[in-house]
Amino acid sequence: MLRIPASSAITAFSAHSEPVAVVALGEAFECETQDCYAGQITSEAVLRPHIDMAHFNPATGPVFVEGVLAGDVIRVDIEAIDIGEAGIMALSPGLGVLGDRIAAADTRVVPIADGQAWVTPELPVPVAPMIGVLGVAPAGDPIGTSWPGTHGGNLDTRILRAGSALLLRAQHDGALVAVGDLHAVQGDGELGGTGVEIAGRVRLRVSAVGAEAYASELPAVVHEAGLSLLGSAATLDEAVRIAFAGAVDLVGGWRGLAWEDAYRATSLVARTEVSQLVNPLVTARVTIPRGWCPAALFEAPPAGAARG
Repeated sequence: MLRIPASSAITAFSAHSEPVAVVALGEAFECETQDCYAGQITSEAVLRPHIDMAHFNPATGPVFVEGVLAGDVIRVDIEAIDIGEAGIMALSPGLGVLGDRIAAADTRVVPIADGQAWVTPELPVPVAPMIGVLGVAPAGDPIGTSWPGTHGGNLDTRILRAGSALLLRAQHDGALVAVGDLHAVQGDGELGGTGVEIAGRVRLRVSAVGAEAYASELPAVVHEAGLSLLGSAATLDEAVRIAFAGAVDLVGGWRGLAWEDAYRATSLVARTEVSQLVNPLVTARVTIPRGWCPAALFEAPPAGAARG
């Protein structure tokens, strides 16, 4: 299987970035990833204000996917996430929704052992590895890897875990996929401005999705409970509005409903959650239950030939 080293990384999604690898549709590949600090925090003596933010949030890639054309909807299946032996939780004044209460920067190295993130020796939290950054090159100007958007990017959505898949509309031929910013565990909202930031490896597989199953410009996560559309905007209200509007349009298209009836139905069955409140744009998700979605969205994509 093709493995891409963490040294092959970008800090902005861009069509101008040269691909570091080429894969076929349906071919599994593995990306090694750095933590969001690019390995700069090596001990608790290193504080967040000390790091070079020019290297912040590196994403391994981009990977060119043969057979993908601009405008195609792709499905990026997350087949496995392997995380390192220790992560970082760095606090700094202004970080997170209560950042005004942080008087001084402080770094905590969090050991990972026995399926737990040991925030303190007395406080284990079960690990739930997930991807913070996953996206494709945008149609317009480059977008930094700290930003979420219709291209994906820094979605910080905790359901982006092994066994789920991210739907994205390719905006260039080959899509130019990149991934990074793993968390050993992160709560909804990433309210403190950080998960357990950690290096690791991710195995991905990209396949194509037909317009009859998914006809939206928004990123969406396919998972066991349903389909979660992701909206990102300057405010939470607007992010929810974007995701809900996409959900209404999909339900109407799938069920052959007038917009008004799709609006009624989606308002009854959808679930709204917050993915993150701490990036340059906030991200909300609106989940359509599985029973309301096309079954084809939950079928495993065909595997391609492995690279020897």
